[in-house]
Amino acid sequence: MVENNKFYRTIVLKSIFANSLRSFVIFIAIALGSAVCAAFVNIWADIDKKVAGELNSYGANLIISPNSSQNFIISEDELKAKFEKIPNLKAHNSYLFKSANLGVNLAVVMGVEFSNLAKTMPYLGLKEGELIRVDFDDKNALIGEDLAKILGVKLGDEIGISPHNANANFTHKVRIKGIVFDGGKEDGLLLISLNLAQNIFNAKGEINYAEAIVDSDFKGLSEISQNLSDEKMSFNVVGKVSKTQGIILDKIKLLMLLSGFTILAITSICINTSLSQVLLSRIKEFALLRAIGANRANIFHIILGEILLLCVSGAVFGAIIGYFLAIILGQILFSSGVDFRFIGLVMAVILSLIFALSASYYPIKRALNPNLANLLKE
Repeated sequence: MVENNKFYRTIVLKSIFANSLRSFVIFIAIALGSAVCAAFVNIWADIDKKVAGELNSYGANLIISPNSSQNFIISEDELKAKFEKIPNLKAHNSYLFKSANLGVNLAVVMGVEFSNLAKTMPYLGLKEGELIRVDFDDKNALIGEDLAKILGVKLGDEIGISPHNANANFTHKVRIKGIVFDGGKEDGLLLISLNLAQNIFNAKGEINYAEAIVDSDFKGLSEISQNLSDEKMSFNVVGKVSKTQGIILDKIKLLMLLSGFTILAITSICINTSLSQVLLSRIKEFALLRAIGANRANIFHIILGEILLLCVSGAVFGAIIGYFLAIILGQILFSSGVDFRFIGLVMAVILSLIFALSASYYPIKRALNPNLANLLKE
């Protein structure tokens, strides 16, 4: 029994090394299919989080506005209490709009939380100067490029702000630290810190509307909106961002699925062709083994042993390479890596083996031809 096993291992290894080039092609084909499969499985598991993070970088997906048609005011404290109830809240910003005299001109001033401005308004471009990064800066301001042209101000100039239609007899001066643009309403606004705006316009604790970035899909955002909206304020989902997330995810997953099966199908064809050539070149060897007493089961075990050795080693090697491939693809597509999942390696090995063994069926069937021994008479 031991001698039979030794003979079996010897003949399997010699057969592989005797056809080293074609065996290497089969090994590489299986490894390639397994690597792509492992990479796609690992990316698939992280794709929801990655795409959500990418779309969240395009701005807010939840808007909060007052429900009253007469009083466009939201209590800042009440809003903060509601924000604390939102799971996976990534960033938020509150805004206060007031008309003001800027020198001899009338314009709209927007109070904003500068620390979150780049997150909630990523489309806001900087034409000159630099952005303000802290909320407590009451000496500097950003100005839209259209308003800057109207007022004739440039970077570093000072502007006096005084409330319009009020009895206030003071003017607060700010220095222009940056000129911004976005092709929208911000081009005609003066942006100052929210605390400063509330002080100038005597609106302590008041805002007009707010935005939030929540790491959730459209269904989750809709539930948040329904639970937090009341008679004072309304939470509204930005559908074009949140709905797009689901559409993009479905298309990416479908593309990955089709690509994965296409590569595995190509791998199967390569295995089928290479294995057919290997077995065809060994037809007389099999015929000789049959002539000296080997039955079809013995021949089958020899062929199956060679195929399993190549398939298992190639699939495991490819699955390991696939994990590193997933990291590279994650960096290219999402600028971050992917989490290691052992189940991804297991699935890659299993799928690769299924396709590889399926591709081996016809070549093995030909090699087990019952009339194989007749070839020795030719």
